[in-house]
Amino acid sequence: MSDRIRVGAIDVGTNSVHLLIADIHADGTITVVERGREQVELGAGGISSQRLAPDAFERGLRALETFHHACLSFEVDDTHVAATSAVREASNGAAFCAAVKESTGMRVRVISGREEARLIYLGARSALDFSRGRALLFDLGGGSTEFILCDPETAILSESVPLGHIRLADAFHSNERIDAEQMNALRRTIRAGLSDLKQRLRPQDLGSLVGTSGTVRALARLATFSRGDIPPEHGHGLVLQRAELEKLIAMLTERPRSTLTDLPGMDARRARTLPVGSVLVAEIMDAVGQDSLLTSELSLRDGLVIDWVMRHRPHVRLLGTVTDPRRRSVLALMERFEADVAHAERTASFALHLFDATAAIHQLPIDDRRMLEFASLLHDIGHHISGQDHHRHGQYLVHHSRMPGFTAPEIAVLGNLIRYHRTGRPRRRHPEFEALVPSARAQVRVLAAILALADAFDRSHSQNISHLDLTLSAEALQIRAHCEQPAHLERWAAMSRCEALAEVLGRVIQIEVD
Repeated sequence: MSDRIRVGAIDVGTNSVHLLIADIHADGTITVVERGREQVELGAGGISSQRLAPDAFERGLRALETFHHACLSFEVDDTHVAATSAVREASNGAAFCAAVKESTGMRVRVISGREEARLIYLGARSALDFSRGRALLFDLGGGSTEFILCDPETAILSESVPLGHIRLADAFHSNERIDAEQMNALRRTIRAGLSDLKQRLRPQDLGSLVGTSGTVRALARLATFSRGDIPPEHGHGLVLQRAELEKLIAMLTERPRSTLTDLPGMDARRARTLPVGSVLVAEIMDAVGQDSLLTSELSLRDGLVIDWVMRHRPHVRLLGTVTDPRRRSVLALMERFEADVAHAERTASFALHLFDATAAIHQLPIDDRRMLEFASLLHDIGHHISGQDHHRHGQYLVHHSRMPGFTAPEIAVLGNLIRYHRTGRPRRRHPEFEALVPSARAQVRVLAAILALADAFDRSHSQNISHLDLTLSAEALQIRAHCEQPAHLERWAAMSRCEALAEVLGRVIQIEVD
């Protein structure tokens, strides 16, 4: 489809790996296509040792392989993977990311606690009610809890504390029950971890408290069942009262862990960690002075999608008007890196005219003509970094930008064309050129020579030369450039750049500027 981009977001958490696949439409709206969750307990047994245990390492890898195949099946255009505290704190976290890259080709971005909080805010903001004032979001993960004090416009305060349900369960819930001594130690640890947050927040500053994690939603569902109601299938908008939570704490911590699955609404996968999670939620409510909280299903993975839209707004805006995904990518990059549009379009016009006039000699296919046009439009984006060596900077930007529609070999060719749009010639000693297959090297030699000369005819970026008249004979390519004002700079630049094209065409190039 040409009117949407399909994005995949994968959140690699300490407890679960979450998948969200969504369609981004031209008007910026987002349609959820698929959600998935694999509870892998990546941090189980490894948080205190700061190392992913071998079995957890393997579970996490298998989950990401599963979600990678799901993205392939749903024909996802772009996938982003973010890992949080378990991978962030693990000494073998880099090895885990490398294993994922080798197995799936996906790059795992390990994010900081502050970045995690920002993405949670982006994901949850659209469903928050700010009519009563600011909201405090908290996402209770396996290894850490992120807090975000926010209003409709911004995240005012973001804090990550190393309090998570797996971390606390490993430390305080090794037996069937949590005894009194463990409970006291658990509460002391939590209160110490929340002390800074408690000092920074005043209850009167908060309009609502919103929990975005599975632990909070599980507790709210248990409370709903306890009061005799039937919760909805989704976990959004559930209410959890502090008094209800106290009863849940007693029930979860005093019963043998093996019997917790008998409780109505209990998720068996959370039996080990929900008792300590309930205590943590209660202490959070006490610390910020709130008697109730709301649940939200929107969280980090939703924030990854929103973040993608924010970073690719030019691309999204072009969805409704530009059907070719490669052209959308090129136009989006031009806007992102503030290309001189008038110069780029004039250069592209000259380049295509040169390509067509010499087609009988170079005999390149029509798709090479499109690649020449794309390179012409992007040839100066390196100025975004620096005017000096902007041809090399432009090649770097293309290689390191996501460009939906282009294959990796096409990106390599595009980067080389930008690299050689000035006076430099393609050389086998240049690694990026040497890496091309022979046919691509031949393609670059011709197209780069055309682009270099086309660029010369607007060397001043003033569009002084309006058009070119081209005449090809057995001996020469005659170029007459028409201009309204003297074009000394263009004449000099064209004369200095015509040699490369003369070589690949086997013709003398004669230039006249009217």
